[in-house]
Order: sequence, then structure tokens, then C-alpha cells
Amino acid sequence: MTATKPAYLRFLATVLLFALAMGLRLGAVNNTIIDVPIRADAADYYNYALNLKFHHTYSRQKFSANMPQPDALRAPGYPVFITPFVEHPPTAFMLWKINFAQALLDSITVLLALGIFRRIMPEGWALGAAFLTAISPHMISASTYLLTETLFTFLMMLSLWLMAIMISRNSKLLAVTAGIVIAVAALTRPTLQFFVIPVMAVLLVSHDRSKHARLVFPLLIGFALAYAPWVMRNLDAIGSSSDPTLTINALHHGMYPDFRYQDTSESTGFPYRFDPNSKAVSSSKETILEEIRRRFEDEPARHLQWYLLGKPTFLLDWNILAGMGDVFIYPIIASPYFSQPVYTLTHKFMKMLHWPLVILALAASVLVWIPGFGKKLQGSTLLTARLLSVVLLYFIALHIVAAPFPRYGIPLRPVIYGLGIFQCWQILAWIKSALSKESLQARTQS
Repeated sequence: MTATKPAYLRFLATVLLFALAMGLRLGAVNNTIIDVPIRADAADYYNYALNLKFHHTYSRQKFSANMPQPDALRAPGYPVFITPFVEHPPTAFMLWKINFAQALLDSITVLLALGIFRRIMPEGWALGAAFLTAISPHMISASTYLLTETLFTFLMMLSLWLMAIMISRNSKLLAVTAGIVIAVAALTRPTLQFFVIPVMAVLLVSHDRSKHARLVFPLLIGFALAYAPWVMRNLDAIGSSSDPTLTINALHHGMYPDFRYQDTSESTGFPYRFDPNSKAVSSSKETILEEIRRRFEDEPARHLQWYLLGKPTFLLDWNILAGMGDVFIYPIIASPYFSQPVYTLTHKFMKMLHWPLVILALAASVLVWIPGFGKKLQGSTLLTARLLSVVLLYFIALHIVAAPFPRYGIPLRPVIYGLGIFQCWQILAWIKSALSKESLQARTQS
């Protein structure tokens, strides 16, 4: 059967979009040189993967011939992902293979974003939002590091795509699948471990709640099936369901206003390293919570401003604060963003659009919950838009409590582009509607 012209054009646009995304990411992978790529978090992931591959033990202990001690400091998703690629000692080709796999995943993420955007706005607008995702310097740069951003963003967008289809088809099987993918994303970065709660709320407050409520239990089942083995493993290996260190660090690192210790500029990004009391206040959840409570009592206005306004601003900022800066995490020796015209131009374009898109996305994330706004959208379209809204609001709420490093906002880029362009489409539709009403009134009066 011959494809219709619109279907053919949609397919062609999708292929071209994927080619653009993959081309930019491969160019970055092949032309980026990172100064000591296996360091800090990346070194942990590398050692986890080596110990999994050769000792069948999940441990960040430096790889050696000796059997390592198991731990649960970092979630297992990313180490499992890179395990097939790792070698000892590490080689440039090993890193290239991991980065190539990440470039491929990130390009597929662009297509997933397009699939979601097509469900909430017309084709041209959806392609525009997906184009911004394809040229996003943060996403492209992230694919060159031995870090979780690319895999996590892919899994998060895959879960959103599955849930969008789940909603339109009211499919229990897709609900189970989506729950599994959310769990795998949470096992890559714990950010999403509570995400099923707001998703259930979206389903239960929909206009057709009796229809969508049946998806809640399968979603939970899918999440539990994938997440429970990690909890059981931890109970057996370390005697508790999780390691509290990351939670303590997230609370600790996020308690300093403007990410500075006593407003000293040299401490920016790493205030806890300059605080002589860091070790004492971060010794347990109780001590860190007590320190945060004390700070609120001493300077309530300052800390309220930091937690309610400062933290969301930092999370959504362009500049990677605790890192090299701009769109780079670890220090870069060479990058196409330093000299190649396509990269420098797209970088300038996206930086110029960054805050307008963030503001538009935040507006959309609120407006989609207003009843009058919702009447203009069909049921599954409105629910999908609200799902994107919940992702953005969930991330902000979570990082109001924890440390809002801008790096943690990279996975939000596709959501911000989608909601931002969605809001542009809505504004234009409102203007057209208003002009049409004025024109009709003028003709009636004449």
C-alpha cells in the first residue's frame, strides 16, 4: 500500500531529525577531548562496571584482583549499561564505544520527544520542539561523558512516551511496561523513585478518572517488579534497603544559599568543601536536618528565598555550576563548541532561547491545570500535557529539598522545549481566536 503524502512527509521529517541529532552527537563524540574522563562520579561508575564484569560484585571499590566489598552508594542502572564495554586498563576505544552508544540513545530520545510532542500540538510545532531537542548543547555535551545524564534522559522520555500511549489506549499492559521503565530510570538516577506518586495523581484527577484509574495498579506493579530486586539485594548485601549517604549529601550540599559558604566567591559550587563543620553536620540525616532547621531559625527570610526561588533558578540555569561551566561538566581540552560553526551557532541560538523557553514552560506547567484551559484540549492530549507538567514540577519540588545543581536539570531539556513551544502555540491560538472574534463582531455591527 502506498503511503499518503502527509505520512510520507512525516516519515521524512523524522528521518532527517534523527540524522541531524546523530550527526551532531557523533561530531561531538569524535571531536571532544575530556581532561581525565574517568574521575569523580565517572570513576565510581567505571569501577562498579569492572567489578560487575569480572567479580560479579556490585562495588565501587577500585578494581583489582581481590574480591571487592559490595556497596549500594550509587544506583546500578548506569554501571550495568556500560558493563559490556568496560576494559581494564581503560582505553580510548572503550570510551568511544560508550559515547557512541550514548549518542545513539540520545538521538532516539529526540524521536521519543517528537512522539510525545505530536500528541499535544500540531505537527509543525512538534517538529520545532524536537528540533530544539536535537540541537541542545547540554544534551549533546552530556553524551561525551561517562555519566548518567544521557541514559537517564532516554529512560525518562521513554517512560513518558509509553505513558502517553498508555493514556490514549487505556492499556494495562503499557501501564506495567511504563512502570518498569520508570523503575529502571530510578535505578539509573534515584530522582524518579517517587515519580509514580504524581503520575497516579494525574490519572486519578482526570476528567475520565473512572477510565484511567484502572491504570494505577498495573503502573505500580510494573514499578515494584523492577525496583524490588535492588532493595532485596541491598538488604542481603549491606543490611539495609539503601545507602543513606546520597540523601545526606543532597540535603547537605543544597543548604547553602547561592551555593556559597558565607558568601565567599571562591566557594561557589562547592560550599561544603569550605565549611569546617561539614563532617559533623553531615554525619547523619538527623544532624543535617537539625542544621537546616537551625539555619531557618537564624535567617528565615534568606533561607526561604533560597529554597523557594534560588534553588529552582539554579536547577534550570544554563551554566553548569559545579563543573567546567557553560554546557561542560568535567574540564574539556577540545570541543567542536569551541570552533566549528554549526556548533557555535546552535550554541548561541539555544543560549538566547534558554530563559524564554524556561519561562514559557513554567507558565504552561501551571496553565494546563486550569479548568478553562483544559476545555480547549481533548482528554488524552490534556493528560499528556499535564504529564509533562508534572515532570517539570516534580523535579523542581524535589530539588527544592535537595541540591539543585544545574547538571541535574539537563534531563529536563526535552520537557522544557516541548512545554515552551506548546505554550507558544497556545498563545498564538489565543491571539487568532481573539482577532477572529473581533472581526466577527465588527462584521455583525456593520
